[in-house]
Amino acid sequence: MAETLRPTLLANTSSPLLSGVLVAGLSLTAFAACSSDDLSGAKAEVMETSIKLDLPPVPDFVVPKPNPDGSHSIAELRLNGKSFLDTEISAKGTILWIYDCATAIRSPEMTDKDLKKILETEPERCTRPHFIIGEDASTKTERGIQVVEYPRAIRKDKKSALPDERIAEMEAALAALPEFKVGDEVRITGQWTLDSPKGFHNSDGLMVYGGMENMTTPAVPAE
Repeated sequence: MAETLRPTLLANTSSPLLSGVLVAGLSLTAFAACSSDDLSGAKAEVMETSIKLDLPPVPDFVVPKPNPDGSHSIAELRLNGKSFLDTEISAKGTILWIYDCATAIRSPEMTDKDLKKILETEPERCTRPHFIIGEDASTKTERGIQVVEYPRAIRKDKKSALPDERIAEMEAALAALPEFKVGDEVRITGQWTLDSPKGFHNSDGLMVYGGMENMTTPAVPAE
């Protein structure tokens, strides 16, 4: 019986139309035979776990506030300094660094005599006085604020060109400046701004000196 049917089947499929139908049917059958897993691609090797991570709690962010005496902390000025721009304020902190011209311009081959001569004859090589105060003694200098243009002794090359009234004013301001050093806790009063009258600039803000109280080494009243 099977041998009788084969020629008939071959004869029937010799027709182009029936051959196409047969091929299409076989293709659909083969496609249907493919499982969905074969077409979905590789699965990610992720396994569910019941392990719970013990993460530390998120710390509370405390916004710095003014000190009880009304002065501002260094952290407050660095965070909210823009709101105090161009106003007279006071700030409390610790002196971290003081500009010293002799240290700044001295090179390894320069002798004491050479340095002294430069300071006397080329005072323009020195930057105007300034220092940096931080929240406390452990603060890095880049996290502090600049205090600029505090009083200094009158330069010899400028003194002859100044009127007596101006000289007296500058000498009085210098006399009122308390002694200070790195590590002293101080309270500074002055103008909080981005640009000082004498050319200092800081986009984060700086203090143009107006007055200072050294709380580590209080001034001794004059007799």
